Amino acid sequence: MHSPVCIIYLFMGVVLAGAVIPPGDLTLVDHGYEGLVVGITDDVPQEYCNDVLHGLKSVMESFSNKLWQTTNGRASVRDVTVVLPQAWKTDSLSCSLWSPLTQVASPMNAHIRVSARHPVFGSMPWTQQSRGCGHQGDFIQMSSDLMRGASAGESATAARLLLSEWAKFRWGIFSEVGHNGDPLYPSHYGIPGKMEDISVNTCHIEGSNDPFCATDDHSPEMPNKHNNLCNGRPAWDIILESDDFNQGRNNPSNGSSLVPTIRFVQPSLPRVVIVVEDTAVMNLQRRWDFVRKAVRRVVVYDVPDGVYVGVVIFNSVASTVAPVSKMESLSDVRTRIGSSLPRNPSRVPESHKCLLCGIQEAIRAIQSSSLDAKGATVILITSGTVTVPDLEIEEMARLSNFKSMQIHLIQYPAVQNLGLSAINHGLQNLSIATHGSAVTVMDEGVGNDSKVTMMVALMDALLLSIRKSGPLIKSTTPMIVHSQAYSGGVKSEVHGKFKLDESMASSARFAVYYYDLNHVGNKILLTTPSGKSMSSVNIQEEDGDANVIFVNIPKAERGTWTYRLENHATSHQSLNIQVTTTENEGHSVNLQVWTNEKIPNNQSQPIIIYAEVKQGMLPIINARVVAMIRRLGNNGTGINYATTYIELFDNGLGDPDVTSGDGVYSRYLPNIPELQSGSFELSVTATNNNGLAVVPIDNTLTRTSQYFQEHDYSCCGSIVKYELLSSVQPFQRTEMYGILSRVSNGNEGDQEPPNQILDLRAFVNITTHTVTLRWSAPGDDYDWGRANMYEAVLGTSWKRTNSFVGNKIIGMPVPVLFGTEQSVDIQVEQYDQVIYVAIRAIDESGNQGRISNIARFWMPHPPTTTPMPTSPQPLGSRDSFREYSERSTSQSVKVTGFSLDDIAVIIGSITGFLVIIAIIVVFCYCQTARHRNCQQKKNGEMKNSVIVVSASDEKIKPDGNHVLKDTIVENTDELSKDTDRISPAHSWSATKLLQEHERRVSVTSGPLTETPDSAPQYQLQDPYPDVTMMGNQYHPSYQNPPAHQFNPSAYQYQYDYQQPYQYSHEELPAYTAQGQPYQSSQGSTMIISETPTHRSGISFPTDTTSCISSDPGFIEDLDPNFHPPPPPMYAVYNEEVIKSSEPIKTRVPPPVAAKPSIPTHNIISTEHKRRNVTQV
Repeated sequence: MHSPVCIIYLFMGVVLAGAVIPPGDLTLVDHGYEGLVVGITDDVPQEYCNDVLHGLKSVMESFSNKLWQTTNGRASVRDVTVVLPQAWKTDSLSCSLWSPLTQVASPMNAHIRVSARHPVFGSMPWTQQSRGCGHQGDFIQMSSDLMRGASAGESATAARLLLSEWAKFRWGIFSEVGHNGDPLYPSHYGIPGKMEDISVNTCHIEGSNDPFCATDDHSPEMPNKHNNLCNGRPAWDIILESDDFNQGRNNPSNGSSLVPTIRFVQPSLPRVVIVVEDTAVMNLQRRWDFVRKAVRRVVVYDVPDGVYVGVVIFNSVASTVAPVSKMESLSDVRTRIGSSLPRNPSRVPESHKCLLCGIQEAIRAIQSSSLDAKGATVILITSGTVTVPDLEIEEMARLSNFKSMQIHLIQYPAVQNLGLSAINHGLQNLSIATHGSAVTVMDEGVGNDSKVTMMVALMDALLLSIRKSGPLIKSTTPMIVHSQAYSGGVKSEVHGKFKLDESMASSARFAVYYYDLNHVGNKILLTTPSGKSMSSVNIQEEDGDANVIFVNIPKAERGTWTYRLENHATSHQSLNIQVTTTENEGHSVNLQVWTNEKIPNNQSQPIIIYAEVKQGMLPIINARVVAMIRRLGNNGTGINYATTYIELFDNGLGDPDVTSGDGVYSRYLPNIPELQSGSFELSVTATNNNGLAVVPIDNTLTRTSQYFQEHDYSCCGSIVKYELLSSVQPFQRTEMYGILSRVSNGNEGDQEPPNQILDLRAFVNITTHTVTLRWSAPGDDYDWGRANMYEAVLGTSWKRTNSFVGNKIIGMPVPVLFGTEQSVDIQVEQYDQVIYVAIRAIDESGNQGRISNIARFWMPHPPTTTPMPTSPQPLGSRDSFREYSERSTSQSVKVTGFSLDDIAVIIGSITGFLVIIAIIVVFCYCQTARHRNCQQKKNGEMKNSVIVVSASDEKIKPDGNHVLKDTIVENTDELSKDTDRISPAHSWSATKLLQEHERRVSVTSGPLTETPDSAPQYQLQDPYPDVTMMGNQYHPSYQNPPAHQFNPSAYQYQYDYQQPYQYSHEELPAYTAQGQPYQSSQGSTMIISETPTHRSGISFPTDTTSCISSDPGFIEDLDPNFHPPPPPMYAVYNEEVIKSSEPIKTRVPPPVAAKPSIPTHNIISTEHKRRNVTQV
């Protein structure tokens, strides 16, 4: 079974260390900085060349002099290397150089970047600082406009601004000025006893050369970023503790500052030499065969045109098997170099190998091709299982640094049973010393064979090293956007999906890597995002020398693709699917990964993972960045260890993320059992977070609204604010970092404290005399989980509060999950003085987090006419807030509560409100009950009276016609006006009543009519139909009433319908007195029940029975062929009206039975008894 498909970049055992190349070596030697690199980015036009270069020269000279003065003769600048854009033509008049130009192939990561204007910082210099206090920053960036202005005589101002940023970048201090609108570091704060606000940066005097406050002038109480992150320590103290000056280095000098020497370089296409170990260790299994296939795949298919590539092998000696040559797609040079390795390795023991010989041979190979080895890249493939002498490593590092070469180490293979010794840290330090990378490919042998996943991992490691060999080829070198291995063992069809987005080039390559060609089925089916199937039978490319099948996809559709193919691999092998493409230069997204670990296995500090996500030079905000870390090797059963996913944040909470909105995402490595002692591989994936990611816009049309032109203070504090933002096109990038080696320190149990709270704020409510404290919750183990409890203190001394000595606050809330904002209100009765507050978190094991930043507040004294509110427990007298004595006891402050007066008012208000509600409820209930009783009484009266309209009376209609009142259904309102109602006993004669009674008693007493071709049929005796009190009308289903016969029911409620009602013969159910279907002996009958809207307000029950009787009728029992005809006078009624819940507002004529003809010979009913009735 294969694992679930995921669109991520996994290296299947490949591990990389030092993936992000730090800036070159910048050292302070004999009071002069050497190795300072200034890079000019590609977005600076060439027509600015002369102005930018001359301005840069003036700024560097002035900067060196100011640096000398600021450090009291400790430091200045000795040399500067300026890296020009590759597109600049230095032989033109617009770009004339005063020193020779050197071509360098190795990437020169600049300490200072000169670029176009920034959307927030404009042309002002600024520093990206991803790490905490005392750590070197990432880089300094300033605008080319500032350099152009410096060439016009403003170099002193630019040098002073650059010096301020240099102190942040080199020595790890932070801004001591406030920032407008910043939630943590305000631009101004109130000084007690004065009405005006005083700027935070009080120690800075206009025109001063000092970029920071001196120790004597430093105020640790001021709420600025430096005091917050550096615990109030003076900037100068932190500078003196740096590597430049500690332990007596570079003491003050009486000499003068240095004038920097400037040299110009321009990057060129890389020169790459692949140096491969050729010893007996490669004879095992298929290790050597996989090396040959990996080199061929990368050289033939992945290396961009124009790159110089050569191949060297070494054992006890070294030799060149492929001279350094320029790659061209139209020649066979790729095939010749890719197939240059010997078919079989040598039998020289691994212990006799000479790594230094391989490095020296690589230099000779470059020079023999009439190329300069300076800046070249060496990719070293070696097993690394034999310890390399330190002297040999030091010599290789010296030689590489002399030639400015990078060494990318690929340790192949790393055997798992050797444990941590499989990671040769000596070789790893070699790659770090040369600003290269270190990759480990785990051994995946099965008996005398090797798994194909090991070959794919080696190919990925080589591709990664090529991508890092120079910035000029990174955008044209393929990157892996999807990689998935499908295990074999059972013939099956595998399927998966991958995504291509706008940040990628238009073409892509789908590749299938196999151990044996027979493991791959004949068909590979690709489906485009629009659903179009794409058969690859005629477009496949096979390369048996690299064990790969290619499917090139030109002009690939953007979106999610799917694929299907047959997997015939054996149980120990697999099919590996990879999709590669190049970057879209118009939407380039860059992802870089690094950690705070400088030395492998450093146990003195926790590991922090950093990832920078940018589009060009602009940060991508709100991206989703996830780190993936997995232990190397397998768990002993052949199954790889599970992957741990860690989401990184750009939240600016200070620990560990310093600034929000700078595009740098970070988080602590969690202390969980899966990540204890061992070696781990680390990679990071960044996406556009389902469309939530945005990027700043540099609106060149409104540059007058730039931040620094609107405000006269610097940006930014805890957050970088942008005026204009734009959505980022969908993207997905994965970057490998590599090896993280962790060694247990032998201490068992929880040793990780909660992280430091650095966003504590205090808000004063002068009305209630309360203070609201707000902060972001820390974790249990640094920024993971939740802490166990809080401790907080108050005091009038910043120094003692910073030592966590003062009045303790009791009743603090329970901590919540990391990053969630919490708050608490406290009652304060000490007025007209500054009060300081600090907080820290404690986990369940008792590990205490560092003390938070010190928040301060000022509580003004309330007016004298207002009574002083009381606190549940007073903070103490005013004298108690003065400088504390050395006693260790302290008072406690409770969280805000209510006074007795407040509680009494609240209880009284609530009680009064409840009483009012109760009165209203009782009144409503009485009114409702009274109305209900009246209604019931009225209903009873209506039920006990029967309204009979006599046919003996006449009514004259408005048109003058005389009609019988029998034939008119009166309006209820009109009838209600008649007080003299006539009962049935007074309106009918005794004989009439007797006949009506006998008719109801015998429903079959009518004559039996015989007709031809039909069974005998009973008819009703009397033309009066049956009567119901619910509007349910009774009709024989087969009987056709006469057209002119109309006799209403004797007892009928007065309905008021506006239109005649039509019954549906099929929908009339049979009638019974209980409301159930009833089958008459005269044929199938139905009823229909309605609830008319009566003006008198009487409620009519509804009969829900409206189904056709299921019992057979009497006539049908006699003759199965009988089909009763429907009544012709009743048309079928619309079903929508029948099913409507609205009351039917049509006038219902009572159904009338046909008057029967009564022949004497058909009567079979019994003779009715008759009696004279004189009075009923």
